Amino acid sequence: MNISVIGGGSWGTALSSILSKNNNIKWWVRREKLAAQIKTKRRNTKYLANCKLNLKKIDITTNLEEALITCDIIIVAVPSSFIEETFEPFSKLLINKTVLSAVKGVLPKKLITPQQYFLELEKSLNYGVISGPCHAEEIANEMKSYLTISSFQPLSQLNLSKIFQSSFVSIKLSNDVIGAEYSAIIKNIYAIMVGISSGLGYGDNFIAVLITACTHELKRLLYHFDPKDRIVSQPAYLGDLLVTCYSTHSRNRTLGLTIGKGYSVENAKAKMLMVAEGYSATASIYKIIKKLNLQKETNIINTAYKVLHQEKDAKKEMKKLSYLIG
Repeated sequence: MNISVIGGGSWGTALSSILSKNNNIKWWVRREKLAAQIKTKRRNTKYLANCKLNLKKIDITTNLEEALITCDIIIVAVPSSFIEETFEPFSKLLINKTVLSAVKGVLPKKLITPQQYFLELEKSLNYGVISGPCHAEEIANEMKSYLTISSFQPLSQLNLSKIFQSSFVSIKLSNDVIGAEYSAIIKNIYAIMVGISSGLGYGDNFIAVLITACTHELKRLLYHFDPKDRIVSQPAYLGDLLVTCYSTHSRNRTLGLTIGKGYSVENAKAKMLMVAEGYSATASIYKIIKKLNLQKETNIINTAYKVLHQEKDAKKEMKKLSYLIG
């Protein structure tokens, strides 16, 4: 299989590192300067400096058309807000290919998930989702990690377990594309809320109850989006939620923590070196929830929207939420 990774951020870097253990891959990064830096230093010092890359198996390019033409499997790891401008001109190059998305956001203009976008763009492609729990920073240090790959169509014939397998990564296959994708998006919103709580001085007891409430809210929402029974204690749901809420590597938790410590939302965002997808995801998911008239079932997301996008006082809103989830 010919594999191309699209995206030069930390997640794209981590996936390129994993895949190059067993495969020759092509890796598209947007900027010539970044491509040159990676080739020179054998690391992406901008996003994942600890990750040493095997450039004997990685062909780095800034030519997206070349990367898409030559591959069978396309790994997408660009921020959700850039998906349209990245892929719209090249829709014909996606015919009958496998697209695996590692994107953790909603397309903000269309209010649709990457799955909905790509299948609208080209119906013949086979679509799948890559989810965690799997922090890029731990991949860089070759720490034990877990990936779930979900697809509507059977993926066994693609030998994906073998393609992604390494001594420190375990792979699980699933057919719950919609649940896995929405869960990967929504858990970032919850991580911001956990960060805000911690920054405000709430302790472990409250945060445990908050994450429990997040899990129940997530399960209800997933059922509304795609009515099927799910065991949300699986790694792609609860596991990914927990690591995003608790880890110091979590950008979304860090954004919330900064807000909880008293920074304005805009100042907190300005302090971030990388994009915290949960910020824009909060606005998009809230609009979807409102359209479906589900606000009575989403107290936590409602609160996140008030704090992040309506400039409500975080301390007051978290106090109100504490009564609702307890």
